[in-house]
Amino acid sequence: MTQPFDSSPQPVQPPAQDPTGEMYRVQAALADLVRRMKSGANNFYWIAALSVINSAMLQFGGGMYFVVGLAGTLFVDSIFVGMAEVMPESALIVKVIGLVVSAIVAGIFALFGVFANRAMKWAFIVGMIFYAIDTLLMLAFQEWMGLVFHVFFLFGLFGGLSALNKLEKLAPKKPSSPTDFPTNIGTP
Repeated sequence: MTQPFDSSPQPVQPPAQDPTGEMYRVQAALADLVRRMKSGANNFYWIAALSVINSAMLQFGGGMYFVVGLAGTLFVDSIFVGMAEVMPESALIVKVIGLVVSAIVAGIFALFGVFANRAMKWAFIVGMIFYAIDTLLMLAFQEWMGLVFHVFFLFGLFGGLSALNKLEKLAPKKPSSPTDFPTNIGTP
């Protein structure tokens, strides 16, 4: 025979006390790691946005550019500006195509920012590899100020990746079960 449900009021249990404040320190440390990860990931947005602004300025007559933007898009832009000078009757179309190509490249970096902000390690790693290659282009073009800023932003991206690695070490691990992987693949 089962016991009937006891509907009498129960005393309220006080929350567990944390006299040392350890829980607060752990939460603050986790929040700081998340902030550092997102700050590093947001560098991808800056790189993408400044690259698009650079492309628009260079395609339509500006003589300046932001050194944080991508050297690859500057290279693409200079090719399309040169093509526009050779083909003056189609100059606007050529410049718009160049701007679209540069925007696609910059959009890829913005996507790295989206996925890195979602704590996806691959986005940090692949994005950093592409930006390191772009840094080598700055070196090849002997654009020293751009090289310095590229290295600075690479350190920012690395800081975000480092924070993500620390967060992953602190996160609880999901226990693997033998049913996680289907065993009936390829059997009739």
